[in-house]
Amino acid sequence: MAKNKPGRAVIFLLFRLVSFFVLVLPTRIGLMLGKIFGSLCFYILKKDRKKALENLDIAFKDSKSRIEKRAIAKKVFENLGKNLVEVISIPKLNKNGIKRYVACKNIGILQQFLQQGKAVIILSAHFGNWELLAHYLSIMGMPMNVIARRVRQSGLEAFLIRIRKKNGVNILYRDASAKEVVGLLKNKEFAGIMPDQDMDSVSGVFVDFFNRLAWTPSGPAVLNFLTGATIVPCFIVRREFGHEVLIEKPIELVKTEDRRKDISENTQRYTKVIEDHIRKFPDHWVWFHDRWKTRPLGN
Repeated sequence: MAKNKPGRAVIFLLFRLVSFFVLVLPTRIGLMLGKIFGSLCFYILKKDRKKALENLDIAFKDSKSRIEKRAIAKKVFENLGKNLVEVISIPKLNKNGIKRYVACKNIGILQQFLQQGKAVIILSAHFGNWELLAHYLSIMGMPMNVIARRVRQSGLEAFLIRIRKKNGVNILYRDASAKEVVGLLKNKEFAGIMPDQDMDSVSGVFVDFFNRLAWTPSGPAVLNFLTGATIVPCFIVRREFGHEVLIEKPIELVKTEDRRKDISENTQRYTKVIEDHIRKFPDHWVWFHDRWKTRPLGN
């Protein structure tokens, strides 16, 4: 259950105040303010800035200069500031509004699975405005269920629940039973999963991520074995104004008699897809997460 510490209560009150202004301001002005807010956070949140730069050093080593890495990190914070403005603005979006703001050339890939009555695991990451991605897919007719972590502030949690329900986005929290997720997929629904963070509380395996072993959730690979649901990568990329959703071809998975080995190999395959998109759009990923926190024994 979300906790209400005094500091978090103050933050929520500020959030509601900001929300009021964001909802009445033109979107372009709101995004400009979100960018400024994100830029301020880059300078104020020293611990997060330091972790982001450390992770960028691990990922890009000598392939990018220190100046380039710092510019990427700053852009990450700015994009997150814009994300906040857009999430607050979601209640203003109907189907026509979101189609003007979010483009997608190949939504037909998912529509075909829907028409055929096939379950889909939407593979994404903490990349771009992932919250907006879920709303876009749901508004476009996809039966969206998203696995997410709980927010540590009950007021903010309630706000997110309201806008998600309004657009038909069903949330399954990480402490939900595997049986519940399996049931939804067997019912031919879609489940959005972001297996790009080091979480020792969920099942996972070590796979290569930016040339370094990283503990990675194996949920999509396991669910594929249990339900036969297809894994389809989906990412949302920020454009000059608005976004573009990139829907990739389904990931080809390996299936042999060695299930443990197959789960490891398939986790590696979808992790590589996530890495490829981060390399292409490095300022879209949340670099200040401690991605390489868990180490293999002996390392």
